Amino acid sequence: MSPSAYAAWSKDDLIARIQSLEAVLASDPKIPPEKIPRPQIPTASQAPQKKSKKERKPFDINAYPKRKIALKFCYAGWEYNGLAFQTDPTPLPMVEAVLLKAMGDCRLIDPELGLEGCGWSRCGRTDKGVSGAGQVVSLWVRSAIGTRPDARKKNLPVEDIAAASQTETPEAITDGHTEQVAANANPADAEQSELPDQPQAELRYVAMLNAVLPRSIRVLAWSPVADEFDARFSCTFRHYKYFFSAGFPPYPHLSLSSGESGFLDIEAMQDGAARLVGNHDFRNFCKIDPSKQVDNYTRRITHATITPVNTSNDSVPSGSPSIPSLYVLDLKGAGFLYHQVRHIMAILFLIGARLEPPSIVDTLLDAQTITRKPVYEMADGLPLVLWDCGYPDGSVSWRVDDSKSANPASASRAGGPQSAHNLFYDFDLLASQSQTKAVMMEHFAQAAEVFHSPPRPPSDDAGVFRVPLGGGLFLQSALNKYVKLLDRPRGERSEDLNERWRTGAGARRKERRDARAVAATGGSAAETDGDPILQAENYPPRSHNNL
Repeated sequence: MSPSAYAAWSKDDLIARIQSLEAVLASDPKIPPEKIPRPQIPTASQAPQKKSKKERKPFDINAYPKRKIALKFCYAGWEYNGLAFQTDPTPLPMVEAVLLKAMGDCRLIDPELGLEGCGWSRCGRTDKGVSGAGQVVSLWVRSAIGTRPDARKKNLPVEDIAAASQTETPEAITDGHTEQVAANANPADAEQSELPDQPQAELRYVAMLNAVLPRSIRVLAWSPVADEFDARFSCTFRHYKYFFSAGFPPYPHLSLSSGESGFLDIEAMQDGAARLVGNHDFRNFCKIDPSKQVDNYTRRITHATITPVNTSNDSVPSGSPSIPSLYVLDLKGAGFLYHQVRHIMAILFLIGARLEPPSIVDTLLDAQTITRKPVYEMADGLPLVLWDCGYPDGSVSWRVDDSKSANPASASRAGGPQSAHNLFYDFDLLASQSQTKAVMMEHFAQAAEVFHSPPRPPSDDAGVFRVPLGGGLFLQSALNKYVKLLDRPRGERSEDLNERWRTGAGARRKERRDARAVAATGGSAAETDGDPILQAENYPPRSHNNL
C-alpha cells in the first residue's frame, strides 16, 4: 500500500500494523508482500481526533460564585477617547471598553452581557484626554470563595467548583521576560471552603487584570463591598487635580521672575480659587448639555488651593530657565457639573494673566444677576486628573490580591517589592521614559534654533495679551482686542435650552423609544407609561459628573 494511506492512522494503529506484518513474516519468511492481508484503513471519522480548545465545553460563568467588588484604577487619558463605553466607533479606544475586554478575557464577567450585565457603575465620567489616578468602578465578578446554592443540586464535582479560580490568561510580556499569569487555586481549597473557619484565597484580581491590560491602564486595588454599594452614588467626595506651568508658552526658555509679565500671577489665582469654596450655583462655570436636563447647578466645593508641584527630578530643578515652575490646582467637592473643572481653570488663567480681577469669580457665582454665561473657551483637558474618590468609613477596604489591605509592606505575591506586578516599578519606568522624551524634545528645539530664531515675549508696552489654556496651549492677541468677560456675548439661559431640547430632539427621542417599546411588548404607548423601566428612559432631570 502507498505511504499516503497511513496518513490518517494513529500511532497505535501504525504500531499494530507493524506488529501484524512482523508476525506474518515470522511464520513464513517466503510469503510475498502482496499476499499479506491488508487491514481495514480507518476513515477520518473513525480516526481518533484530538479535541481543540474551541471544541471544549463553553465556560459558564453562572456556574460559579459571584461577589460585588469595587476596583480602583488609573489610566493615561491622552491615549483614550474618554472613559465611558461607546457603541459607535471612536478614533481612540474607550477606557471602559478595554477594561470590559480584559475582564471577559479573565472570565470575571460575561462579556456578551456588557456593562449592564455585571451592574457596572463608575464614580466619575472623564472625557477625551482626561486622566484618572484614583477612578473607582463597582460591579459583580466571578469569585473563588462562597458557595453557589445550586452547585450541590447539580452535583458538580469538587474540581469543577474549584475551576472557578482557574483562569487561562495570555502570556504577559514584561520588560523582556515572559511570564505566565497564575491565578489558580488548589482544588483542595474548594473542599476546605466547605469546612468552618477555613479561609480560602480569593482570585488575584489585580494581577489577573494587569496581566492583560495595556500599561496605560493599571488596576491599583480592589475591595469587597456590600450589594447596595454604588461607585457613583455612594461617593462622598471627588478630588481633581489640574497641573499647569507658571510660564507662558512658548517662552519657557526665558528666565523671568514671577513679577514679570511672562509668568502667571499665582497669588491672584489662589485668591480666585479660594472664592469657590462653599455652596454655589456654578451654571456660569460649566457646559450646559440640554440632553441631560440638569436643573440644579448648585454644588459644594470643600477645598480649592493652588500649590507648587513637588517633582522627583533633581537633575532639572523646578523653576529653572528651561523648565518653569509647575503648579497644581487641587479641587474637592461632592459632585461636579459637565466640564466644571476646566471652566474654573479657564477663569483662573484669565486672572493669572492679569486680564480679570479675582473678584470676577464672585460675580460669575451670582447666578441671580449673571443669568447667562459669558462666552469663553474652557481649559484643555490634558492636565486634568481625577485624583481620588472618597466613600463612607467602612464601606470599602482596599486590598491587593491576597493581602487584607493595600499596605506597601504586603507580601511579594500581593504586589510587594519583589513582585513581578509591582506597580510602583511600572510607573517609575514610565516616568523615566517620559522624562527622557522631554529632554529629547528640548534638544530638538535647540537643533531647530539653528534655523529658526526662538520667539521673544512682547514687553508690557507692546499691547499684547497672552492667556494659557493648559497643556502647552495658549491664546495671544492684541491687548486692545481683549473683551472683558462681562462685556462678552452671553449664551442662552439653561432653562430655555432644556425646554427647547425637551420639545424638540428630546420629544423625538421619546417617540422612538415608545415605538420600540410598543413593538417589543405588543401593547400601546399608553401602556408603556406605567412601566418604571421605560419611564426611566424618558430622561428625568438629574445631575452627573463628567469632566
